[in-house]
Amino acid sequence: MPTSLLFGINNEGRVHTLSTSGSYWRELTYVGQEFKKLSAIPHFLWALGGDHQVYVYVHGLDIPIKVREESFENERWIPIEGFSSRLLPTDRYQFSSADGTVDRQIDKIRLPSMAWQWEGDWHLDLSLDGQPLDHNGWTYAIDFCAQYSSKKQWKSCVRRRLWVRSRKYVAMNSWCAIAPLHKDATAEPFIDISIGGQNVAGAEPGSMLVWAVTSHNRVNRYLLVQSVKKGRYFIDHKMHTIINKKKTVVVILQLIYIHY
Repeated sequence: MPTSLLFGINNEGRVHTLSTSGSYWRELTYVGQEFKKLSAIPHFLWALGGDHQVYVYVHGLDIPIKVREESFENERWIPIEGFSSRLLPTDRYQFSSADGTVDRQIDKIRLPSMAWQWEGDWHLDLSLDGQPLDHNGWTYAIDFCAQYSSKKQWKSCVRRRLWVRSRKYVAMNSWCAIAPLHKDATAEPFIDISIGGQNVAGAEPGSMLVWAVTSHNRVNRYLLVQSVKKGRYFIDHKMHTIINKKKTVVVILQLIYIHY
């Protein structure tokens, strides 16, 4: 039987763990924060702090958690000048997301918290669908929403190239605060937290949901996509807001494990 861990909180709000292969409780490193409630899955422990905010504790992972940040540099062909960063008013941002809807200027992309560190500098992704590109990394299309090719053609009116940079989660085996819903964390305190959702209809295999409830009348959904690829974990997240009839805010953190 594989070893597993049981977590508990004592009357002082300190977190302890007991291994199924051990006989003694061990206190997790105290960082000055007491906790009210815990909910866990293998390698991830979620908690409601005494300050009514959400915390996560990542432990026991042999492969690093990494996120690849991406920014597409876009240019349009202009008569006489050739390709230029001077885009039309109806075009996407000069540096954007893949679909062009989000401004992704690389000098404004920051680490989400102190729990992350950059790995290297921004550099060009010199491949397109597994095929190598030249050293400039440009790909060409008739329009930004069309299919791109590594070959420049007479009808190539736009081009783009992909800048990438990786960040690594470095807060292993320590508590990390999840950003509050507002700048003033006391404006919307959390009152409960729980992990579940393993059998949600239509969900990706191995998915998990982390529910964090507040006393306000909004429903926020945080999407956390996690996959294992080439020996690494990749995590990303998005937030959605939904109005709930019961006048209770539910924050959903969805963990999806995708194996390649």
